[in-house]
Amino acid sequence: MNNMELLYLGSASPRRYELIGQMGILCKILPFEMDEIMDQEKSPENLALELSRMKMEACIAHHGHPGWIVTADTLIALDDHKIGKPTDREEARLMLSRMQNRMHQVFTGVTLFRPDDRKIISRWARTDVHFASMSKKEIEKYLDTEEWKGAAGAYRIQEKGGMFVISLNGSYFNVVGLPINLLYGMLSQLKFSI
Repeated sequence: MNNMELLYLGSASPRRYELIGQMGILCKILPFEMDEIMDQEKSPENLALELSRMKMEACIAHHGHPGWIVTADTLIALDDHKIGKPTDREEARLMLSRMQNRMHQVFTGVTLFRPDDRKIISRWARTDVHFASMSKKEIEKYLDTEEWKGAAGAYRIQEKGGMFVISLNGSYFNVVGLPINLLYGMLSQLKFSI
């Protein structure tokens, strides 16, 4: 444990923090505020990458360069529409209503900063998620759990929202909010000691 490198997480997400810990990496949170604007003109891959890079810039502007930093942004694509976190219950209801009985894609952009030479790399992951049919009553009951708050697409697959997922193709951890295999590859590429 003594020689472990520290990875700073530019996010207040407890789920991302837990996933990094699950990888056996010592992690410290660097919280900051940033508006996430869903630019519907961009592809979901490019938007996820851009938002994760913007988070890195905002994190560095707020905290400086304390060490290795990772930032991430997760969004959902349904048809040609990009979906982030709902602002209120009505928007969450609309998201769930549109996604039920359909397939949607979850994209996460991940950006990593290496302090030695200030090198920054970004990658993205995609997971296809097939949602079950949901009655209006089921949607309302799920909204009552308030899991939709702060969750891309208004659900958390690792909590009660998982009851509505029929299948997925790709990384489960990507849907939670951080594709840990992708992050592991990025850390290895930049020679972070795990």
